[in-house]
Amino acid sequence: MKNLISNINYMFSGYNFFNEEYLCRLDIAKSTFANALKEAREYYQKEKVTKIMPGLIHDTWQDNIAILESYFTNKMNENFISDEIINGTMVFTNRKAHEIEIKNIAKVIDARTVGKIISNNLNSAFIAGKSKKATIINSVHHLHHLMQFEKVTKIKIESISSIIEFGGGYGNLARIANNAGYNNDYHIIDLLLLSCIQYIFLCTAFGRERVSFDRNQSKGGSKIVLHQLSNFDIMENLEGELFISTWALSESPRMVYEWVVKRDWFGAKSLVLAYNNQWKPWQEGELATTLENKGWGVATEAIPFLPGNFYLFATR
Repeated sequence: MKNLISNINYMFSGYNFFNEEYLCRLDIAKSTFANALKEAREYYQKEKVTKIMPGLIHDTWQDNIAILESYFTNKMNENFISDEIINGTMVFTNRKAHEIEIKNIAKVIDARTVGKIISNNLNSAFIAGKSKKATIINSVHHLHHLMQFEKVTKIKIESISSIIEFGGGYGNLARIANNAGYNNDYHIIDLLLLSCIQYIFLCTAFGRERVSFDRNQSKGGSKIVLHQLSNFDIMENLEGELFISTWALSESPRMVYEWVVKRDWFGAKSLVLAYNNQWKPWQEGELATTLENKGWGVATEAIPFLPGNFYLFATR
């Protein structure tokens, strides 16, 4: 009943989430999901022999990966967003913050366009039961990041030539960026298991011809390329115009942050970072000062509806 009332409220407010005209064709999506899941499992079995550099991830995430591996290997299905680990670590579900974010977005983007951006390229099986509301909240959250970037920097997302996202969750921000008008190369750097989950989701959303693991990428390249972070001697030639990381980099060990800085943010001209001030690998004021000393224009703003959390936008 609560979900029904919520959906009715959205309809009266002008939002038309999950209209069938936006969703993937179910027959094609089911087949694509099954094939992508099989490919991802095979890829994982082949690549997991590569040892992860010590200290690359926090112990808490090591535990999450161990639990998630069992789910991915044995039980993963199209309603994976409801899995406890995935929902608890990769899906934003703060309803009070969601109400504020949707109001902020409504000041800039009309309701029909918002509905299309949130809903487009989703398999209806992804949004069964409680996943429906979680998908709305999480997708609005991702759209809010992009809207704030455009607002602060005056740069349109569709004008960016290439994006590198560090820590991609299950791949939803890439979907939202594409639905919002971005149509160039999108790279996601993440741990192997998470790259596999991203592969399944994004193949189902956009088709297997548009998504690839970096080691399987053919000449000419796929639009969405997934890079596995196992050590720092990889991705030497990877560059992008926009570097974005919403909480993932700030929740990484210090050595990962220093690697990204040493790589000069992969040559990016713009940055979008979100972080919690109590959990970050840089010292207070260090990040902004380091960027400013290297000629970046930096804007840091508190996220008022998420106390203790901040956006940092930078351009050069």
